[in-house]
Amino acid sequence: MKPENLSSDRRQKNTNRFLRKLSALKLLIALSLIFALTACASWLPQVEFPWQSEETQPTRTPEPPLTETNALPAETQPLPTQMAPSNELVVWLPAEMDPAAENQAASLLNARLLAFSQAEGITISVRLKSLSGSGGLLDALTAASAAAPQALPDLILLPRRDLETAALKSMVIPLDPLTSIVDDKDWFPYAHEMSLIQGAAYGIPFVGDPLALILKAGVKSSPTADWQVINSPGSLFTFPADDVQALLPLTLYMALGGAVSGNQLRPSLDEEILGDTLTLLAEGQQKGSIRAEVLQWQTFQQSWQGFLEGDANCTAAPVSLLLRRYAQAGTDAEALPGLLETSFTLSSGWVWALGASQAGRQELAVRLAEYLVEPGFLSSWSEAFGKLPARISALESWQNPELRAALMRLSLKAHFLPGNEILTSISPALRSAVLAVLRDNSTPEEAALQAVESLQ
Repeated sequence: MKPENLSSDRRQKNTNRFLRKLSALKLLIALSLIFALTACASWLPQVEFPWQSEETQPTRTPEPPLTETNALPAETQPLPTQMAPSNELVVWLPAEMDPAAENQAASLLNARLLAFSQAEGITISVRLKSLSGSGGLLDALTAASAAAPQALPDLILLPRRDLETAALKSMVIPLDPLTSIVDDKDWFPYAHEMSLIQGAAYGIPFVGDPLALILKAGVKSSPTADWQVINSPGSLFTFPADDVQALLPLTLYMALGGAVSGNQLRPSLDEEILGDTLTLLAEGQQKGSIRAEVLQWQTFQQSWQGFLEGDANCTAAPVSLLLRRYAQAGTDAEALPGLLETSFTLSSGWVWALGASQAGRQELAVRLAEYLVEPGFLSSWSEAFGKLPARISALESWQNPELRAALMRLSLKAHFLPGNEILTSISPALRSAVLAVLRDNSTPEEAALQAVESLQ
């Protein structure tokens, strides 16, 4: 064999040997990878990769539905923002007027709403609100008016003080183009005043709540005693001396002929008449008719409880506090306190107002309000609930003849409270004057002068 052939054979053998080693190395690497994958098989599925999980949708909490049944259950869920259907009326009521409650007044109201809904072929949604505070009637009306006008109620029962605020802020609708019912001669004089804001009708009167002189059962007093009972011999009189609205001193002041605004319609007080008012209270304290405990009370509810539980025989309180006890007592009403006649008193109350702006719905809401102040229904409901009806004929149908007569006299002599702007100014001045006399031993003259000067 030639040398060049030998060299070529060796090169071929080396090449074959290298190829065999390379194949073996590839086989070893492949086997190693298979082993590694087999060893990790139990681990890989534990890792979450986006493409390994099934796509899931977030759970939606369904929105609470509108109350749209003829059974008229109360709606307490947040207001929906969508406009109510054309065949539905949304009514806001104070929580204490819940038509689903288990009492006679609630049953009467529920039946009345049901009858109207059936006659008109509509549904009525009732939503309950507190009378005041956060989430109350005025607060909710203000929020809806600003953020979701389509969620405004069609009909709302408002305290008269709130009606004034709502009307001046254009949150309720004037009634003059829609009804003339407020001009009916059947309203008590104070109730007719209650419906008007700056001469225009914004509310249909429903019930009133005049301040009353109330005597404990069995206590005898001269029918002509009037407010002078405060310092009469043998009288033990209670009232909330720290009342922020100063309703009793305001009533006494106006009963003596005091005006609350001058020629420029600015809030003002007559110094002499206010001095006479404070003298009446000071003399009551000096004679022992008014005790120091009255200084602890800021609300009529507090002084009313003190009257019921203590030895006082006379109190000033909104008549609704007495009427609720009559409504709850039923046939045992003979043992309850009675009313002392007064020649003058002040009253406020509740009125029906329109909130929605759709013309067709306004007409329907007005018809419902008129249906709810019809004398027959208003008479039976107000006596069962313990409120004073704003219509003369409704009160005339009450079943308790003695109480009916006393309430008739009270209602005919009641005057509507001054407007919010005046009360905001004079109530703090009157409250301070009463506390100055009864707590700080100021003379009535000194306290009256200071109150008058505070308004100038």
